[in-house]
Amino acid sequence: MLTIPGYLVRLLIAMLVIFGSYNPSGYSYYHWLHVEIGDWALKLFVGLVLLILFYLQIRAMWRSMRFVGTTTLSAIIATSVWLASDLGLVDLSDDTARILVVQVALAILLGTGFCWSHIRYRLSGQVDSENIAA
Repeated sequence: MLTIPGYLVRLLIAMLVIFGSYNPSGYSYYHWLHVEIGDWALKLFVGLVLLILFYLQIRAMWRSMRFVGTTTLSAIIATSVWLASDLGLVDLSDDTARILVVQVALAILLGTGFCWSHIRYRLSGQVDSENIAA
């Protein structure tokens, strides 16, 4: 059963993976790779962990939402960003703001997709066939 704190934890995990990989502040895996000094074995290990976490989140999103759900949620997020821009809440002409908006949008997409099976079950009562114990 999914609760609001459970959804927020999944969203936070998605944000940590996305913002940990790259963010405009300069403190990310991308920026750490471009530092000449450092332990390359550790950098490779962290990169592989990030890659696995990305894969798991994308796979969970795709398995639960498929093409239609992913496209629909992407459209909802895109129109929300457009509305926020029209209302003056977000300045998309600024490169940093645009990168942050895209990253938050991806985190919402992955975080929601990561727990969509639970959300669908909570709303409709339908159980995924993968969740039924034999």
